[in-house]
Amino acid sequence: VVALQEEKSSLLAENQILMERLNQSDSIEDPNSPAGRRHLQLQTQLEQLQEETFRLEAAKDDYRIRCEELEKEIAELRQQTEELTALAEEAQ
Repeated sequence: VVALQEEKSSLLAENQILMERLNQSDSIEDPNSPAGRRHLQLQTQLEQLQEETFRLEAAKDDYRIRCEELEKEIAELRQQTEELTALAEEAQ
């Protein structure tokens, strides 16, 4: 019983030490801890990716608008071509 109580006491002390180390070194809130630095790095990377996504979506919208304009221009040019072809045939 005494041996088990000593082992239990030893394990409780070790658990307390490990919990303190965990709280000190792995706090996400602490920018000096490895977890805190990694969290900050990932947060910065996320912000950069969000900005890039926004920029790419804006560019996509611009290209979509440009594509629609070009499609309208193609339709108009096809119609002009057909009209000119008809006039050329008529002239012949």
